[in-house]
Amino acid sequence: MTFDNPLIGFILITISGGLHFWRKKKAFDNPRYPSYWRHLSAKSLDKLYNFLSLISLISGILVFGTAYQDSWGSLVLLPIYAVMLFLLIGV
Repeated sequence: MTFDNPLIGFILITISGGLHFWRKKKAFDNPRYPSYWRHLSAKSLDKLYNFLSLISLISGILVFGTAYQDSWGSLVLLPIYAVMLFLLIGV
């Protein structure tokens, strides 16, 4: 069984959306915490889920961009190529 690049990109974007909506749902629950440390750990986990959501969204878009590089993917990958060029030049 082989996975194509668009399927992997779709899975990553779906995971990103799920994490984002789950984090937003937890924000509306308004829980009561017995201690400050439990509150701090819950907030830290929310930030971690937000970070993982952002990383998986960016990864999914880049996978889609490389899969369709001949048509519209070059527009998505153009900023990455520019950063790589500036890193090589040393600016």
